[in-house]
Amino acid sequence: MRDWFSDKRYLALLVLIAVLILVVGSWLRPRRQTAQLVVSEADRLRLQLLALQKNVHDFTSYFEQVAVKLSVHLVRVNEASLTGLVWENGNIIVPGLPRSHPADFTLRADNYEFRATPAAVVPRLAISVLEAGKSLKLPAAAGPKRGIPDPGTWVLLMTRQEDGSIGYSPGFFSSMSTAQCGDETVKEVVSSVPLDPSMLGGGLFDLDGHFLGMILPCGRRLAVVSVASLNSWLQAAKRPAGRLLLNYGIRLSDLDSRTSAHFRRYEGVLVSEVWKGSPAETAGLVPGDILVSWGAMPVRKMEDLIPLLPNFADGAANIELLRGRRVLKKTLEGVAGGWWSRAKPITNLGLQIETPVAGFRIESAEPASRAYSRGLRAGDRVETINGKTVSRQQASRTLKMATAENPIYIVISREDKTVGVLLP
Repeated sequence: MRDWFSDKRYLALLVLIAVLILVVGSWLRPRRQTAQLVVSEADRLRLQLLALQKNVHDFTSYFEQVAVKLSVHLVRVNEASLTGLVWENGNIIVPGLPRSHPADFTLRADNYEFRATPAAVVPRLAISVLEAGKSLKLPAAAGPKRGIPDPGTWVLLMTRQEDGSIGYSPGFFSSMSTAQCGDETVKEVVSSVPLDPSMLGGGLFDLDGHFLGMILPCGRRLAVVSVASLNSWLQAAKRPAGRLLLNYGIRLSDLDSRTSAHFRRYEGVLVSEVWKGSPAETAGLVPGDILVSWGAMPVRKMEDLIPLLPNFADGAANIELLRGRRVLKKTLEGVAGGWWSRAKPITNLGLQIETPVAGFRIESAEPASRAYSRGLRAGDRVETINGKTVSRQQASRTLKMATAENPIYIVISREDKTVGVLLP
């Protein structure tokens, strides 16, 4: 009998048949159907909304964390109901303070409270400086180190609320532009964040913590004024012209060929502007006076006066003036923090008396006229012409007769100051 199991060909055939049976069986076996998940349109929208809400929550949480870090640069100025920005050397920058304001202020930051006094309050300047000194433990806001942010960069507008807590609004940086805010030309930071009066004094920051600008009045609107413009104002207040205005309420200028010929003087500096209620007005100075000495030292031009000015208002300055042919001796009393910080005098009964209106109102000033180019505007009131009070008819006649060969010097009243102008 033949041994089939020892036959290799027979064994190979058996293996082949077994493999074929397995392959065919696997192919003929019924396959399990995989169920497909059917998502409705409503469920799909709900899932998208949940994802969006998570993204918004993540963004809000991130903005809140940044806002908390930036809050150390902001304080609430209680008496003025606005936000202040922590600056260098223990100072606080706030929007320009009004003429009558407290002698000191309470500043709040979260649960932290301290006092500050006016350090530099310049008339009509858009910002004022409060001094907190060593009691201020908060770090100063720092300007951008890498220049202007790219358009579309995230920014946060930061304020302090009445209770000292932080308020913030996110948005996008747009651009830098030039804006005219009253008499000042400034660099404005434009962003997508809407501004309202409750934000006055707040700051705009990028998410890296760089201070971009401060919210200040700009004409009849609000604007974010750049750090560069803020620094320019602060530097201007330290210059001689700024110190004269801060401490005494006066503007001076060198005599040029026109004013020298008109006043027949070639040495001295011209009083061109006197602010109402200032030490200069109290001492009796008027535009058109010529300052010839300060503290017994002769003054021939502005550069002679600069080293004589104190850095801070301290005591009295004895000066000598020429008014026409008369020589006048006056005393200027400086006011610490700026004379604008001193409230208007009031009566014993607590009443504040309005200053009588003098002169004749200029009804219009043509933009292309010489008078307009010299600085005259509609609403100005003519007080004197060539040092004399005149009637309305005399003023009209004299103004019509003014020529380059026969100029006139008029003093006009404008809001809180009197200004001298040589026409035409």
